[in-house]
Amino acid sequence: MIRNLDGVSVYFDPAHFSAETLERIQTFPVTAVIKEMLFHTLRWSDKSGEKMPVEQTFFQALFLLCQEQMKQKAAETFTLPRVTHPSLARTMDSALADPGHASLTQALHQAGMSERSFRRHFLNETGMTWQAWITQARLFHAATLLAEGQRVTDVSAEVGYASLSAFAKAFTHLLGQSPVRFRKSQESN
Repeated sequence: MIRNLDGVSVYFDPAHFSAETLERIQTFPVTAVIKEMLFHTLRWSDKSGEKMPVEQTFFQALFLLCQEQMKQKAAETFTLPRVTHPSLARTMDSALADPGHASLTQALHQAGMSERSFRRHFLNETGMTWQAWITQARLFHAATLLAEGQRVTDVSAEVGYASLSAFAKAFTHLLGQSPVRFRKSQESN
């Protein structure tokens, strides 16, 4: 069995989805459980007309897990919310100028707030934690640099990742494709 595939296409009966969901093809990262379940499906032939109860239960569980991942991915948008609070806006502007070197310590200093107040105000205004926001800011900056044709290793360091594998994992999770593939797709466009 070949396990080093770049992608797998899975088709579900459209009757199980809303009309809005059916308007587009959706990609989403698969968890380790879903991945193993997809490989496990290869043991059953689709020629066998009527499914055994264990097959029906298995495919229903796989469908529900995939549906959960699709909903989660749809809820995650690649946006950076802005704030109205002047201290937080100043902090965001500074972080966006150099996201690879932005830190919570700097953010607290620039905002002139205690950590507790900063976290509370930041979450209330953005709906995100500081760490989630700065991670997205870094990856947004990385996508821009990759689209300009810069090398993945250089971009990883530029946006503050000490480990290339951690950068690749975070980038792939948020954008749905590896940094290398993203860069190639931008070059072909």
